[in-house]
Amino acid sequence: MPIYTLAQAQADHTRRNGPICILGAGLAGLLVATRLARAGWRVIVVESGGDSFDAAIHDLNTIEDPSGLYNHALTGRFREFGGNSRYWGGRLIPLSQHDLGARPYLSLPGWPISLQELAKYQQDVETMFGLGTGSYEEDLLEQLDPDGLLPRGDPDLTCRWSKIPSFRRTNLAAQLKHELARRDNVEIWLGATVCEFELDQLAGRLSGIVARDFNGRRLTVTAREFVWAAGAIESTRLLLLLDAASEQRAFQGCKALGRYFQEHAKAVVGRIRPIDSVMTNKLFAYRFAGLGRRYLYLELTPAAQATDEVASAYAEVALDLLPNSPLALARSLLRGIQQRKLALTVPDAGRLAGHVRYLVRGAYWYLARRQMLMSSDTGLKLEITAEQMSDPSNRITLSPRRDRLGVPMARLDWRLTDRDEHTFQSAMRRIAGYWTRSGFERICPIEWAPGISRSSTRVIDVADQRAHPSGSTRMGTDPRTSVVDSDLRCHHVPNVSVVSTSTFPSAGSINPTMTLMQLALRTADALGR
Repeated sequence: MPIYTLAQAQADHTRRNGPICILGAGLAGLLVATRLARAGWRVIVVESGGDSFDAAIHDLNTIEDPSGLYNHALTGRFREFGGNSRYWGGRLIPLSQHDLGARPYLSLPGWPISLQELAKYQQDVETMFGLGTGSYEEDLLEQLDPDGLLPRGDPDLTCRWSKIPSFRRTNLAAQLKHELARRDNVEIWLGATVCEFELDQLAGRLSGIVARDFNGRRLTVTAREFVWAAGAIESTRLLLLLDAASEQRAFQGCKALGRYFQEHAKAVVGRIRPIDSVMTNKLFAYRFAGLGRRYLYLELTPAAQATDEVASAYAEVALDLLPNSPLALARSLLRGIQQRKLALTVPDAGRLAGHVRYLVRGAYWYLARRQMLMSSDTGLKLEITAEQMSDPSNRITLSPRRDRLGVPMARLDWRLTDRDEHTFQSAMRRIAGYWTRSGFERICPIEWAPGISRSSTRVIDVADQRAHPSGSTRMGTDPRTSVVDSDLRCHHVPNVSVVSTSTFPSAGSINPTMTLMQLALRTADALGR
């Protein structure tokens, strides 16, 4: 696999040609490239970042944010080979049938693809990350909760379980680099940021892209098919730039491009105060099952959502670690393994060794109960994550401001609304009832955040984002109200496919990464055919 860096190219202007060009070498781009290469296709991948983090390139993620409300333009996305897979937590869980279906009480149509179509690729994703097959739903309680501590069939909340691979396997670039290196039909260009487009106006197609670096070198790639896999915000910006290059003819008649930007909003609504620390650990610490860890989400049931006319939401009991706690030190070490660097210093190693008693007890707990043991200094937060309601006024446009390469920046007009507050309030009310019915109130009561418990503070005013942007190139069947079709091809520019969470018509309740990877594999198969 030839990997080139544009800054080291011999010519000031390099030209390449191939059947398929992929923009972005993150999770989605690498999956599409690998799948197509295995099928025998020649693929050219163009990536803005390098083989490691570069602050100057990363700064190209800066957006214009007039409201100042969006916090993750620079912390939630990374321009480098492997993209966010170098940094993410690794939680994998599919969207549910309810997430993809029509929700008339919210005036939300269903997705134009079925859960069954996505499920075909679930095992492929699990195998890639060294995970076993098995349920993500409440039926797993018989295995993970043999003591029957967690309620079954509760009317308000259902247990869902994400799968988490080892830190060593979450970095997709490190996983796939060796395979791609053996292939002569994949060509990867790093440090090449797409800035311009070559259009076939008569045919209504994209014929080429032009990428540049900070030194003025250029790379032009012509291809029959192009795949946008540059992340939700950047993929949207690139389509807007393409539209601008066509003098707004490329997406003429489409009312959806850039609109309906949505996020998962998260808020710490209280603290968990363990009265019985052993029972609390049994309830909420990571489980180990099969080849990975399992993490518990308490998700609003479809019936509860429909009754309250709210979007999806889930609660989790999250760890709040002190910097020098044994769990924090162990996490630092494992993060270093994920990023392929040593992150644990000699003093940190000494501090970790000072927790020998905890480490021994933790090893016993793992072997005896297949569960993590939380250290005595571990704090517990009750955190709610809510699906944001689709709103056309939440949108990405091109800013008059330009980045270092002279390209218009993305401008994001975004905020949460009263409808999102309604979802948070519904979730808190039903979680409180669940805590009482289940008896958790006697084991580990909730200490609600003061302002929230007195209703003097709106949750949306203190909420952060999960860095799960979606919606701004939404999928659908009508070219007027959607950007891509069910195969993720642009309605108006049919040789451009968008493999991004920006195509999600609705966000659903949970981490979008599993669904994004399923869509990437499905799109690669469609292109291969």
